[in-house]
Parts: sequence; C-alpha cells; structure tokens
Amino acid sequence: MFEASFQTATSSRRGMRTGVARGGAVDLPYTFQSVCQQHAPPSHHFELALYADNTAIIATSRKPMLIVSYLESYFNDLQLWLNEWRIAINISKSTMIIFERAGRRFIHSRPVTHFGKPTECVDTTRYLGMTLDTRLTWSPHIDQVRKRTAQRMDMLGPLLNRKSDLSVTNGVLLYKQLIRPLMDYACPAWRSAVRSHVRKLQVLQCKCLRLVTGAQLIRK
Repeated sequence: MFEASFQTATSSRRGMRTGVARGGAVDLPYTFQSVCQQHAPPSHHFELALYADNTAIIATSRKPMLIVSYLESYFNDLQLWLNEWRIAINISKSTMIIFERAGRRFIHSRPVTHFGKPTECVDTTRYLGMTLDTRLTWSPHIDQVRKRTAQRMDMLGPLLNRKSDLSVTNGVLLYKQLIRPLMDYACPAWRSAVRSHVRKLQVLQCKCLRLVTGAQLIRK
C-alpha cells in the first residue's frame, strides 16, 4: 500500500502490484535479495552467489561447450522471471570468466548469449571488491591492493612521516583504520596465493609501519 502527500493534502491509499514506491521506507538490497532467492537454479550444474544486488552465476563442467549451454539455458529461464517481476539488469556490466586448473587450457567456445547480446569473456573480473583471474593466482588482486594502498599512503604522507609531529600511538591508529583494512580485505580468500605475491604486501606493510613508528630499515 502507498499514499502520496502534498502540503496538507493526502491521497487515498492504493495497492501496488509490483515494485516499490519512490521514497518508500523499504530496505531495497535485502528486499531484492529475498525476491531473488525465490528463483532457484533449475539445474544442479548451477550455484548462485547473491550479495545485495550483486549476483554471480556459477556453472561447472569439464567441457566449455557444456558451460555455455548450461548458462544460456539458465538465462532463458531467468529472462522470463525478470520480465514477470519487472526487474531490469545492466547487461553491459555482465562478464564471463572460465576458471582453469594449472597446466590445463580451455579452448574458449562461442560467447554466451545474454538476452540476445553476447557476454564478454575476460581473463580478470571484479566481484565484491576482489579481482578474480582465470587461474585464481590472486596476482591481479594483490597488484590492485598495492596500488590502492600506495595511493592511501601518499594521501596520508603529511601525517605519516618521520618529521611529523603526530604521535606514534595516533599514527598506528591511522594505519589500523585507513590502511590495513585495504590490505586485509578478503584475506581468507586470497591467502592461498603463492608466497611471492603475499610478500609484495608484506613489503608495503613494513614500509608503512616504518614511517609510522620512525623505525630504521635494517638490511641483513
């Protein structure tokens, strides 16, 4: 039910068949997620990863052609459901990535047709702030984290340096609040990366802590 108000006048209450009235007091991300959960995958080859309005459709198979077939079958069913609920999605933001085992290379088949348009097949894609690559090496993700962390350190440069009047306690607090969360984000997932990739973050972390505490670099 909804009603409209203007100055001192208020309309009668009306029912809504679909959608949410503009300005309605509804938590849209959770409402959207609860609606999407009613649309169960039609095959055991699928898994849905839902978070707010971000959705990942995961199909598994040893053959790329079967993956394309599974996804197109799902999209055909999904299109009917979206039309029924009058939900629009941004197709231009949709990408497809094939995760491969080390030493095994898939020959990419034709692209998946998504609502009449081909979906771009990429080597890296972003989902919930993480950069995923085809081998799940996490190297592109760690490179992005290093770049963002370095930019944050440059921004805090006037405060986090050996000549700053900021106390060590406050410097460490800034580090914990503004820098370390960038490096720690999703670490349970990317911690499986090889040691050489993780060490890149450790070097950057040590550099930042030396600036915060005024410690000297000791070379062995």
